[in-house]
Order: sequence, then structure tokens, then C-alpha cells
Amino acid sequence: MTLVDQNPAPSAAPEPASSRRPAITGNPWLPTPGGVWLVTGIELRRRRPTAKGWIFYGLLLAIILGLGILLAVVSGGEKTSMPMELVLVLVLGAGMLIAPSLAATSINGDSSEGVLAPLQMTRLTAGDLALGKLLASWLIAVVVLLTMTPFLVYAFTRSGWHWDELLIVIGVILLVVLTSTAIGLAWSAIAARAVASVSLAHLTTGALLLGTLLAFVFTQPLVSETVTDQSRYVDYESLTDEQRTAYENWDWSEVDPSTLPCMTDQNPYEYGVAHTERTAWLLLSNPVVLIGESSPIISYDTWEEDGRAAPGLFAEMHRWVSDSRIGPSEADLAGEQWDECAMLVAEYNGDAYNGGNGDWEAEQEANSVYPRAPWIGLGVQGILLLGSLWIVVARLRVPYVKLRQGSRVA
Repeated sequence: MTLVDQNPAPSAAPEPASSRRPAITGNPWLPTPGGVWLVTGIELRRRRPTAKGWIFYGLLLAIILGLGILLAVVSGGEKTSMPMELVLVLVLGAGMLIAPSLAATSINGDSSEGVLAPLQMTRLTAGDLALGKLLASWLIAVVVLLTMTPFLVYAFTRSGWHWDELLIVIGVILLVVLTSTAIGLAWSAIAARAVASVSLAHLTTGALLLGTLLAFVFTQPLVSETVTDQSRYVDYESLTDEQRTAYENWDWSEVDPSTLPCMTDQNPYEYGVAHTERTAWLLLSNPVVLIGESSPIISYDTWEEDGRAAPGLFAEMHRWVSDSRIGPSEADLAGEQWDECAMLVAEYNGDAYNGGNGDWEAEQEANSVYPRAPWIGLGVQGILLLGSLWIVVARLRVPYVKLRQGSRVA
């Protein structure tokens, strides 16, 4: 008889299932054409301007048109690019004011109203929501700016510009407005309150407009080189009686001024000369300077032969920026500021003297036709646009990893 073990060895216990949670990947982010179009339509219907909004836009357009018409009347009947350039700058300013204001309440406003969460639970991707809201706010600003088309066309006919040049500048303006819209949308995704996001959006655009100029000015001492003044003057003590009489009476009928004894300043002083070519990129990243660098080059010497209007606002801006990009000359770095002896000789010969700075007119002409450099500004706008969109898409993906304090989901 076979004995059976009444207490068999216990079988191995099954391994417990892993308690790890699956990695949270969130909803898809890649935008789709249909989803973007759908969100854009929803946003355009939901964010139609109120009565106060229409009044604000009307006053803004009236101010822009009034300034443009006033300048056109004052400028007379000759060719001038000033009315059109002023309108383009005002259009840029209006776009950078309107578009961020609309976009800066798009996400946190929907969240506080409980509208955002239902959209996030549909098949719409985070990219659909981000691009749809971006395009809706941008299109509203573009529609407002389109009302200025008739006056812009009139100003163009007197400007001496070509159509392709105007279209390039308008395209750059629309890109800058689109970037400002994306910045406002990013702050709307970051800040919980609409008041904070609107303020931060305008501070950011203000930093681009004014902050870059202030940074360029205040960083000049950091890139300055100390030079010693090398000015030359007439050595009054060494003058003969005849030379002294001619010098005091400014009468060179019997004395050649080139024979006057000269000396370097006995008490030279030191001063700084800024290497502006090292920080000119701050200027080129400014949106207004970007518009000027995208405009046509107007020669100070040949603008009439070229069929252009006289150099206007953008030409002056390009000349100033070009001077900063070129930096100081060798004479500037050598401390050559003033040479009284050379001035007397030049005046005696009927020539112009420019204080040791070379031929001023030739320098201005060289600056006016210096090659344009819009690429830094375009690069800054592209980085800000893509970076802002990345922030928006990341904040719109669900499920949330961390919620801001006081945020409403649904």
C-alpha cells in the first residue's frame, strides 16, 4: 500500500503583478489641419469684440488715419515716403498692442470659465488648440489692420517704393504681430489670472521695443575703449608778430596758414570710444529696426536718379544702425578729434573740414547704402514664436502633472 503525503510541499506563489503605473504620455500634440480650422472658427465666434472693443479699435484707427492724413497734407505734392512709413510703424504698434491683448486671455480665460477642459477631452490635439487660438487672435488683429489698406495704397503711390518692397515689409510686420500673439498666448498658459497674463504680455513686447534700445545704450560703457585726445592747436606763443596779427584778425592775405606752428594739446584728456559693432545685434533684434532693415535702401546721393523719394524715416534708421554696425573708425580710436591747423588750411583753400572725422558726406552715403541685416531680427522673432508655441502646447496637454494654484479644470 502506497502512502500518500498528507502535507504536500506548497507550490511556488504566483509573482505579484507589477504595481507600477503606466507612463503618462498625455494626449497627442501634433496639430491637424481640420482640428486647427475647427478651433480657429470656435475662437473667432467666441471672441468677437464687445461694444467697448469696437469703440477702442475705432479710436485707434481714427488716430492712425488722422496722423497719416495730416502728414500727407503737410508734406505737399512731391514724392515722400514719410506718410507710408509712419503708417507702417503705427500698424506695427497697433498690431503689437491688439494681438497680445486678445491672446493673453485665451487660455486662462477659458480655464476660469470651465470651457477649456471639455475641448481637451475631445479628439482635438494640444497642437490644434494652440494653433487655433493663435490664428484666431492673429486674424482679428489682421482684420483690424486691413481697414487701413486704402490709405496705405495712397501713401504708397507717393513713396517711390516698388510693390515687392512694400509686400516684404508688410510680411515682416505680420510676422512680428504673429510672434507677439504667441507671446501673449504663452503668458495666458502660464499665468492663472487674465490680468497678470495681459500685463506680462505687454511688458514682454515693451521689452522688445524699448528694452533693446536701452540695453544698447547702457551697455556701451562695457564695450568702450579708452583713448587719449590727440587734438592739435595753433601754438600761439610761437607765432611771429605778423602771424599773430593775421591769426587774430583772421586775415590770410599775407600769411599762409600752413606755415603756422602747431602743437598737440598739452593737457590731453582720456575718454571712451564705444565699439558699437559688438552690441549692434541688440538694435537689430528690435522689431521697429527690423522693419527698417527690411525696407529698400535709399541712396543719399542718387535717390532722384533712382526715381525715389527723399530719404525718410526708414532710410535714416538704416543709416544710424549701419553706423553702429560699422563701429568707430581708426581716426576715432586714435583720438583725432580736432585739428585747428588743418581747419585753417582747409578754410584758406575753400575746402570743408570735418573735425578729423574724414569726409562726413561720403561717410553718410556709405552708411545709407550699407547692406541690410534683417536676419538677426527675423531669427529672434522665429525663436520667440516657436518657443512660445512650445510652452503653449506643453501646458495644454492632459493629464496635468501639476496644476497652478487657483486653477479651474472644469
